[in-house]
Amino acid sequence: MKSITFNQLQLRLLLILFILFTGTVCSYRYFIELPKLEESIAKLSEREVDTLSFSISSNLNILSRVSFDYAVWTTTYDFINNPSDDKFIQENNVDNTFISMEIDGIFYLNKDLEAVLVKGFHHIKQIDMDFSFYDFDKYPENKSILPPAITENGAPRKTGFINTQHGPAIFSTTQIRDSDMNGDFRGYLVMIQLIEDKFVEQLSKYTLTNITYQEIPPKEELSRLPNWDDKTEKIKIKPYTDIVLRDMTDNPVAVLRMTHSISHIPDIFNIQSLLFIVLISILFYVVYLTLSIIIINPVKRLAEDLKQHDNLKMYTPINDQYMLSELVTVSKNVNELMQTVQEQNDILSQQANTDLLTKLLNRRGLISAMEHHKELCIRKNVGFNIVMIDIDHFKAFNDSVGHLEGDVALYEVATVLKEQCRRGGDTCARYGGEEFVLLLSEMNHSDLQQKLIQTLQAVQGLQLTHPSSPVAGHITISAGAVMIQPSDVVNFNLPLNEIFKVADNALYEAKNTGRNCFVIKHWCDLKVNH
Repeated sequence: MKSITFNQLQLRLLLILFILFTGTVCSYRYFIELPKLEESIAKLSEREVDTLSFSISSNLNILSRVSFDYAVWTTTYDFINNPSDDKFIQENNVDNTFISMEIDGIFYLNKDLEAVLVKGFHHIKQIDMDFSFYDFDKYPENKSILPPAITENGAPRKTGFINTQHGPAIFSTTQIRDSDMNGDFRGYLVMIQLIEDKFVEQLSKYTLTNITYQEIPPKEELSRLPNWDDKTEKIKIKPYTDIVLRDMTDNPVAVLRMTHSISHIPDIFNIQSLLFIVLISILFYVVYLTLSIIIINPVKRLAEDLKQHDNLKMYTPINDQYMLSELVTVSKNVNELMQTVQEQNDILSQQANTDLLTKLLNRRGLISAMEHHKELCIRKNVGFNIVMIDIDHFKAFNDSVGHLEGDVALYEVATVLKEQCRRGGDTCARYGGEEFVLLLSEMNHSDLQQKLIQTLQAVQGLQLTHPSSPVAGHITISAGAVMIQPSDVVNFNLPLNEIFKVADNALYEAKNTGRNCFVIKHWCDLKVNH
């Protein structure tokens, strides 16, 4: 056997160790690290598609709420039976309405689906536009945008997408009802917003990706594309994902392409990897001990964090401090997406409980606040007061000065009422139309009486001229209050609906006694009758 020198042995051992280590590192990166990175990138792509679907849904919901506010309104309800009301037409079809609400068309249809009042106005270019999609004799398939009409309480509505002669658009159709959501069937209100560059730019902003229009492909290829609201399946890593927007008859309206923020798996070898192999070859034993800390544990921790967040639906940041740039990129993109989702959830939550005009709580937010006061009264013996407030002869005010001035007056009165809620437990809400509600924490009869006097005086202090009021030359309010004490609790319960009716009756009593005044009721004196 031929002998070798010690140096030759060392060189051969070093070469063997280098080959073994290099093979180990390459095998690890190819069979372990890259598959996990591929899974993380796929998760990121799925979240980006989910965020796009969420953003589209948010746009539909916003248009639906605007359509609902205009359709469920006594003035609109009366106009359908009296379409010759020029004042309504002049006040409700101004160009600023389209600009402020970012819509491009409003269409009032009577019960025979005939156009009573229509207007198209491009809210960006600020030019008039003509639409014909509501000609159901010419386009009978467009009847699918109309919700089934009802006569009982409620306000049916539909949202979705539709093709127009000006391009694809989102629509919201709401049955026209009285303000209390009752009455006979009189027709529909349809609002549309064209899907143009600004719409796509907003989607790109919300998803932190690049969204573009694509030509609608042939039918066979189109059938393989997911709809925008389809549940996201496991996505293979690719540069982009196409989704289809379809109308109510399942015909394609538009195809959107999302270019993913990460569209490929990193290469097996890069400068960092080669340097790492050289250094580890020199310090093999040290790297052997620290390998799990430098590579294995971070990848495992990132995958576990993503899995945990995916299972628990938690929108909290994951750790983004890693040595490998690929892991840093993936973790930071995931954190940015989760932050976007959280912000969108916060915005939707606020919009769901806030009145758009006055910035006060809406009826939904009021119900939640009342339940909170109810629990405090039951559990902690803290009483509260419900005060219903109505602006005197407000319909006459609108008829005299117009709805735009009416909106200004509503905002001014709402601001004054909110200023009366100075304690932490006090709440001001807009109940609907010109009606407001104050929820005031526990106080005695004298303090409540003084508070209501101050409130009436504060509104009078606005000196908002009311040319049609028989009460005064300026806007005044009437109020009805009911006081609830802990002793009113029976079997750990308070009938809020009945109590609210008492406050409403007190309000009407104040209005019947001349307005610009208030009436206070005590639930303890009335609960026997209820």
